[in-house]
Amino acid sequence: MNQSVKKTFQILEYIASNGNFVRLNDVAQALALKKNTAHGFLDSLKELGYLEQDDISPRYKISSKIECLYAPSFSRNELKQELRPLLEKISSLTNESSYLAVQMGSYYRHELKCEPNRAVKITLNMGKDYEMTTTAIGKCFLAYSEHLQVSLSKDYEKGDFAIMEKEIINIRSRGYALDIEAYDPDLNCVAIPIFYNNRPIAVLCVSGPSFRFKEPQFQESLRIMDLALREHGKYENRIDLDL
Repeated sequence: MNQSVKKTFQILEYIASNGNFVRLNDVAQALALKKNTAHGFLDSLKELGYLEQDDISPRYKISSKIECLYAPSFSRNELKQELRPLLEKISSLTNESSYLAVQMGSYYRHELKCEPNRAVKITLNMGKDYEMTTTAIGKCFLAYSEHLQVSLSKDYEKGDFAIMEKEIINIRSRGYALDIEAYDPDLNCVAIPIFYNNRPIAVLCVSGPSFRFKEPQFQESLRIMDLALREHGKYENRIDLDL
């Protein structure tokens, strides 16, 4: 076992279980560390943003950044089971294809789909990895992950990613993303992130052929998705329909 990793987590566990306001000496004594060694661990965790120091005394506390490490307490199978009827309702009301997508590292994949009974409709692959920057669904995931933004920005020229950053700001402001013939000239899509306990856990979208699925249909689909999630009650969205 890597001892540095072990000590790092022991320090965080000690601080969390001892009032969240501890002194350097407390940590050193509790974990049998030399004072300068303990200070090195604490200083690194502070630099990374996982610890803060009290304004009044030199005591350390765990910052809110640690929350980004919490795994959301939901089951993917449960999510699919619960939202399948919701997708069916959305497709019935919009008369277009609806999808539920989940993040898979720096990619995403469609976990559920529901298609309308129409001759011309959008059919996307299930189980395929899709890139984050080319679709409305991917941009929803990207908008709420600073780690993804930093990672993917390395593949872009500075000016090109500045355009993406502007779009990310718009997505977070209005609560949805649009794909207007960007991924495919025959496809338009509107997508919204779904939140559970204030964290994005999946993305819901409606896709239609670009010749008939346009701005009025985007707004109507957003209204339908918003209402369906409100009626469901467990999961949330942040759509601003006034924008």
